[in-house]
Amino acid sequence: MPTPSPSVPQVAPLTASQIAQFKRDGALVLPGVLDPDLCRRARDDMWETIAADLPRMKRDNPSTWGPITEEETAGLSARRPADGGEPLLSGKGHRLTIRNGAEELLLDLGPRALWPIAEQLLGKDTVVWPAGVDEFGYTTGPCLMDDGAMEGLSSHMRQKVENFREEATYATEELRLPKTGPVWMNGQGTRGLYCTLPNSPSPGPNWRGSHSDGPCYGRPRLQFAAYIDDLPPASGGFTVWPGSHTKIWENQWKAFHEHGLTHTGQREKMRAAGGYEYLPDPLFEQIKAHTDPVDSYGPAGTVVLWHTKILHIPGQNTSSDVIRQATIYGYLKTVDSLSDAMAMDNAGGDIWRDWSDEVRAIDEWS
Repeated sequence: MPTPSPSVPQVAPLTASQIAQFKRDGALVLPGVLDPDLCRRARDDMWETIAADLPRMKRDNPSTWGPITEEETAGLSARRPADGGEPLLSGKGHRLTIRNGAEELLLDLGPRALWPIAEQLLGKDTVVWPAGVDEFGYTTGPCLMDDGAMEGLSSHMRQKVENFREEATYATEELRLPKTGPVWMNGQGTRGLYCTLPNSPSPGPNWRGSHSDGPCYGRPRLQFAAYIDDLPPASGGFTVWPGSHTKIWENQWKAFHEHGLTHTGQREKMRAAGGYEYLPDPLFEQIKAHTDPVDSYGPAGTVVLWHTKILHIPGQNTSSDVIRQATIYGYLKTVDSLSDAMAMDNAGGDIWRDWSDEVRAIDEWS
């Protein structure tokens, strides 16, 4: 089936120097490249959702943007849809999440607008198209049912997880999910809006909570965070450790091949195969000790492109009158372009094996 042509304003492809920087650093900031009208509409929708579900927060009064209380968290959690997935709006402390990622507005604003870049970096006709919801309000797309996928279904679908396989098959299936489910797993939606409220607590000198997304195996390679409103420095922007993607990629594949360490299987021991720091990861500690983190910020419509394996964290929001509003999405390689066998094996360790010829041909140190 041919991929539809995006009908929204397109972001221009990257230059050779930008691709070189992306390969070298593992991240690239594109200031204000997304359509300002779509950003405005996304902000309006966000505040309409907040007005309906958390009305004590007033758009024109930053003094009401305080942290979400335990009572509010419990009340929002109780609104989980009957068909699984998460409540449209949920939150805890200084984090607020709106699961509207499969809506046409969010898809047009980010994944479809950045489609030329996705195909430029990953290869033309090799990327899963973000079609969004069908006439019944569900999304359907390919998902490699590995241990990370099983964990994602369990944590984001909750009472409906029994409808899915209980054990990883490490084979791709067409996964059907409700619109507030983990629609990023089948490539059909962003994660919605991830918001950090003002005056959020510091992660501490060791950047507690910094992590690398998911396992080294699978199909996600290229991700982005897009800001729908102006974001000043030190206001909760996506924070990365430049160059960490190559070290983490190599280390996690080595742990997987030599010791059988999977994404979810070694929580009680040392973490060496991906995901969050349940216990300190020696490599992460080394990276943090020798590399300064970089805060990303910019005007509404700013995009941060990032390699899936880069070490990152949502930064501390030190502002008193700014809410960090970002939508996050990861492009998936199609099954035709990356078989299950290849997705589960990279014995050669080439971090750019599954990227376009253009990317592979550019020297990151040029």
